[in-house]
Amino acid sequence: MGLKCSSICKPSVRVNGRRYKVVKDLGEGAFSYVNLVHHGKERFALKRIRLQLPEQEEAFEREVQAHRAVDHPNVLLLHDYDVDGTVQDLIEQTLSRNCHIPEIDILHMFKSLCDAILAFHTLNPPMAHRDIKPHNLLIGPDNTVILMDLGSVSKARCSIRSRREALALQERCAQECTSAYRAPELFEVLSNCDIDEKTDIWSLGCTLYAMAYGQSPCDGSALSANSGNILIPSDSVYSMELNGLILSMLKVDPQERPQLETIMRRLENLAPSSAFLGHDSAVNYTVQI
Repeated sequence: MGLKCSSICKPSVRVNGRRYKVVKDLGEGAFSYVNLVHHGKERFALKRIRLQLPEQEEAFEREVQAHRAVDHPNVLLLHDYDVDGTVQDLIEQTLSRNCHIPEIDILHMFKSLCDAILAFHTLNPPMAHRDIKPHNLLIGPDNTVILMDLGSVSKARCSIRSRREALALQERCAQECTSAYRAPELFEVLSNCDIDEKTDIWSLGCTLYAMAYGQSPCDGSALSANSGNILIPSDSVYSMELNGLILSMLKVDPQERPQLETIMRRLENLAPSSAFLGHDSAVNYTVQI
């Protein structure tokens, strides 16, 4: 039996580097579901568990320990288990080891995130995620990330023409958009303004900064977001190009932020996809709990 924590349903899944093909669903509970999977001629039950709270992680560990404690032909055998973490988990573990995520890995994870956001921005009408942050990025295979938690997604472009409209948007964003990653124009929405997908560009900049330096450059206050005072640590181990990309996205004036297509072209120049195919030191990150 495989225990795997993921909210993503795919035709195949990996558990500790071993790929299993999903055959069919076997059952579903409030926080988990079970698939029939196979690897070669062997068949397994794969249980996926959504871990959102500390007590759910504790229950997961208890279930693993219960399987390990009993070896009996009438009790289902635990074959393997794995935990898919988030980019926030990776950041915290990196900080705890007093090291940093390699730049090439940051660039390729961030590139896959931009690909995901572009899918929203190119809809008709364009949509914005509005809550991009490391906590909402599940680590996928081959240095990619999977964007989750779409509860904040809304039309990217809106014209605000009254104080009532401004307050309605401001209150909604206060509820749905994490303050440390929220664009300045969403803290105090003006009564006569146009909001667009550049709000996501700001959040992408904060997320890229956090991947490099451990936390958002903003403390979650309107004053911090509107200060324009984004500091790159003097002991930064990252390239001028990466730091420049971060700063270009964190402009207080949304019109000064680059389009997502421009960001992706810069990423391709910094970390070409063809070069990554031969990058031996890249890591497939699995976060341990």
